[in-house]
Amino acid sequence: MASRPFLLLKPMPPLRTLVALCVTLTACRLGYRDKLSGELQQALAAGPADRKLRVLVDLTAQLDLAKLSDSLAQRHLGRAQGRWLVVTALSDVARESQSALRLLLEQLRRDGAVESYHGFVIVNRVLVTGTARAIKALARRPDVAAIDIESVPQATVLAARTADPRGPPGAPWWAVRAVGADRAWRRRLTGRGVVVGIIDAGASAAHEQLRGNYRGGDDSWHDPTGQSAAPVDGAEGHGTSVLSAAVAQNVAGKRIGVAPGARWVACVGLPHGRYNNVAVTECADWMLTTAQPDVLINPWLLPAPGCDRSLARIVDAWRAAQILPVFAAGNNGPDAPSDASPANYALSVGGVTQADTLVPGSGRGPNRCDGSIYPTLVAPGEDVPAAFPLTPSAYIRSRGTSIAAGLVAGAAAILLERHPDATVGDLEHALRAGARDLGPPGPDNAFGYGALDLPAALDSLGRFLAQKDAPDSTSEPATHR
Repeated sequence: MASRPFLLLKPMPPLRTLVALCVTLTACRLGYRDKLSGELQQALAAGPADRKLRVLVDLTAQLDLAKLSDSLAQRHLGRAQGRWLVVTALSDVARESQSALRLLLEQLRRDGAVESYHGFVIVNRVLVTGTARAIKALARRPDVAAIDIESVPQATVLAARTADPRGPPGAPWWAVRAVGADRAWRRRLTGRGVVVGIIDAGASAAHEQLRGNYRGGDDSWHDPTGQSAAPVDGAEGHGTSVLSAAVAQNVAGKRIGVAPGARWVACVGLPHGRYNNVAVTECADWMLTTAQPDVLINPWLLPAPGCDRSLARIVDAWRAAQILPVFAAGNNGPDAPSDASPANYALSVGGVTQADTLVPGSGRGPNRCDGSIYPTLVAPGEDVPAAFPLTPSAYIRSRGTSIAAGLVAGAAAILLERHPDATVGDLEHALRAGARDLGPPGPDNAFGYGALDLPAALDSLGRFLAQKDAPDSTSEPATHR
């Protein structure tokens, strides 16, 4: 994507100095048992002692992303420069603090207590496969903050509800018209130059709607399980369907994608549709450091409802690196509150019908993390035509907040094509401000700020950026709320 020339209003401190100013240390005076999650303690107690477990080891040194973002916001940096600085800062913190830990890990590997290990950047974290002896040795270190075991709940956590295999209904392309995508296309805006990512059980590059705009190369598909070297869908077509709502190329007159000019990348973060904290960390890190999409669809939630901030650092890192995360609001309604994490600390999308009524299962607020409006906005989430990977030309009617999140992600891609240097906060502001109010007047905890209206969001973003760039502008930074 094109970006603004690199212009510094005042001398910028060296990156190493900037990183040093933005590193925080989490509490490290806990006893070693207090650093182990409850699930890990149970696994260790169950034995045997020589059984090797996969664990995530979080270090105490973590980059203060809010402080770094505030520092970068004071300078006119293009998206590419800002993203590079964030990724480099995170990498520096991880490299320097993990180097001491590696000395112990190498010793434990020689002793047979550790089978393998590797570090992450998005969170200062190390994945270790080792015995109880290794885990306890790590927990006793003052630079280790917490250790959690690999978690694989049995229930699926993909935010899909139903899929009708009979194919598109009588008025098949209603969803893209409902959000105003056809009016954006008339402005010659299709998402060209923008990359959309998805973390799901997979996605198919063989479908007629997605094979022509898969970005390709080693930086466009990642399966941490190692089961597939090429893009495939691993959970009844969920990822393929959601992705098609965002970026289907609309071949053969089948208009189902909001941003047909965008390209896509994907990562298997939910093998078989189940949440796995290791796989999600692998994909989150890969998206930040390697794939680097501009918009990232997350049509999944943590298994337990309510507020769980365990993924907050990951979401914050994406946003700091100017990767817009779009989360499905979930299908735990109609009870309220029925919000879930990480959607309740990101841009969250509920679902509506063709009649602008709320899809019954669409997640509702108030937000149990901070009391704010939930979801952020809504988009079509019932009888939405979508690609299905059964054959290269198969289609279904999809229902749920996942497909709605795909439509919003496509809209964000079009906003970025029109305004390539818009920040994540700018995009979130435009989507909220342009939304068509539904339900009671004003924002509410069913429809959020209203229904996605892409042309209105385009107009709102143009006005907002013009105001921001005005010499006497006093615009407040936008957030996901």
